[in-house]
Amino acid sequence: MSTGLRFFDSFGAHYNDKIQLSQYQAQIIGGAIRSRSPGCRMLVFGVGNDTPLWLALNPDGETHFLEGDQNWIAAIKEKIPDISIGLFPDHGTTVQGSATMGASDLSRFPPPAHLSDREWDVILVDGPLGYAPDDPGRAISIYWASKLASDRTHVFVDDYDRDIEMKFADKLLKARDTASMIVPSSDKASYRKMFWSMGSIVRPDEKPVVLSVATPDYARQWRFCIDSQKTYCSRNQFDHRVIDPTRSKLHPKWTKLELAIDQLTRGNDVLLIDADAEISKTCPPFTRVLSDHPRHDVFFVRGISGRPNSGVMILRGGKDSIAVQLLNSCLSTRLETVPADDFVTAEGENGHIIWQLQKTPFAQSAHELDRSWNCSIPEQAETAFVRHYTNRLRDHLNAKL
Repeated sequence: MSTGLRFFDSFGAHYNDKIQLSQYQAQIIGGAIRSRSPGCRMLVFGVGNDTPLWLALNPDGETHFLEGDQNWIAAIKEKIPDISIGLFPDHGTTVQGSATMGASDLSRFPPPAHLSDREWDVILVDGPLGYAPDDPGRAISIYWASKLASDRTHVFVDDYDRDIEMKFADKLLKARDTASMIVPSSDKASYRKMFWSMGSIVRPDEKPVVLSVATPDYARQWRFCIDSQKTYCSRNQFDHRVIDPTRSKLHPKWTKLELAIDQLTRGNDVLLIDADAEISKTCPPFTRVLSDHPRHDVFFVRGISGRPNSGVMILRGGKDSIAVQLLNSCLSTRLETVPADDFVTAEGENGHIIWQLQKTPFAQSAHELDRSWNCSIPEQAETAFVRHYTNRLRDHLNAKL
């Protein structure tokens, strides 16, 4: 079944007349969700009759809800026990009081770190209550949305026809360097409005890449690992590239850095992985690591020696990424002798990676991952995301053959 048919099947099964958003408005939000799928991260202010719809339209992503009413939280948890939901705090604001507030007043209520440390693809502001003068109103939730949104985040504000929603959506969200539009409920109910601050378009060439380098002989030897990488990319809609380095003037271990820089400067996030590394069926999208740690550009695992291992690295794309600077620094110093404590092999790049990662600004932008992302220990291999057949794990594999 095509993605489009699955979308309309899910929408038709979960949209109902109790949902206050019109079918037209809800479909636009649903389209935004699917445009960032798989792995869409959605944040919803407010729960209600539409909650099951957002969960159904984002089955391969993460949907988190914030609700200010404890009774609604209890009710929705009873219906959906595994829902991801948190309490939206009472800041003491009201609709009436918000009318005289400005953006500087809202800066006293910053979003919490557990929200700001994540990247959000879609944000829907449909809470707290904002009908009566003494209701909490949505000034702070709109402010949070403006602070949590990146240039790629779609932000929706329901009830834009009301004064507070219009005031703060115009003041905070129209300031984003993205397009926006007002979505009426329907032609017959144009007075019911939703504001849409659009996320920037994700260009086809800005696609996460799983990159490996292997000569033809080496690729045949580790075919099962390369096949696992291909399956992983197909599952997550990533590009998979296995490059033959034989035409390069550099050793293959250095060639992979040049190839990675090319992808990173195109804006592509990269999982740089050796051809002898098998990706398990349980491995999550590597882009989730980048979303979980937006302040870091380089991600690595320490090997058995306790030093960073370059066989599996997650690198954030972008011309200004520290990952690009790191790899360029390694290449520019490749003829220099690394300190004895950092030495790995004479021909390889791993020693330079270890060496450069200790320097500023690379150390500050690097983040150590759990060994499950690059496991070469037989005792831990079964549950690992990536099984790297080097050291003891390669010996273990050879003993089984």
